[in-house]
Amino acid sequence: MKKENNCMITKDELGKLRSIRGLYQFVWHTRKKVCKVKFERYKAIQKCGLYKIFNDEIVPLSCIALKLYPSTYKIKPVVSNQEYDAIIMNEEGNIIDYLEITWPQDGKRKADDAQKILTRKYGNIYVYYPGEDIEELCKYILKTCQNKAKKDYSNCTLVIVIDFVPPFPEHRQLYLQKLKQIIKQVKNIQFRAKRVFLFILPFCKIYKKIVYYGQIYSWRINSISDLVFLFNTLKNESILCI
Repeated sequence: MKKENNCMITKDELGKLRSIRGLYQFVWHTRKKVCKVKFERYKAIQKCGLYKIFNDEIVPLSCIALKLYPSTYKIKPVVSNQEYDAIIMNEEGNIIDYLEITWPQDGKRKADDAQKILTRKYGNIYVYYPGEDIEELCKYILKTCQNKAKKDYSNCTLVIVIDFVPPFPEHRQLYLQKLKQIIKQVKNIQFRAKRVFLFILPFCKIYKKIVYYGQIYSWRINSISDLVFLFNTLKNESILCI
């Protein structure tokens, strides 16, 4: 089978209907395979071709689906659809949910970092006081949420992936407080979605917001102390990009 954009993966492989566990296994098998080939690894770092979809959509989908749905369910990533990123089916093959993944970030900076890694073997160096990095990320999170709130996801589960460099242990509480402030702001955004999740990669945690026809219906998790540790079995696999 011909590989699109000279990648080691194809659209058919990415969009294949699999079990929830099967997608997770596919992701880690692919990651190990790509990491063994220097040229492919560099393309993955730059998110060339299908590697962008693999990193930004398939990888978080594999983790999120593993914890949100029964293991008997199946998932079909949708590679070329702008409305959602995956279809969730039950044992009978009936569609029970759609998943949309979004990843707030400074895309230009990420691309520049990737290029620097390839040309000089390390990326740009950024120096922050504790908490400044997540404060900077906050504007991208809010902008992404506001843009998503303009769209109709009433039949869809929306997952917002939040990623940053894990803090030192002594700064963990500070970052939790910063996250709490972000959650408070996101809480006021009127989404039109079945469910909204904030997937916090460095802390392996999910914050959940329930919305109903564009109105806030209820909050299952209202504070840091109410965190749901859905990813405690994936402690060493929280940052999943190649």
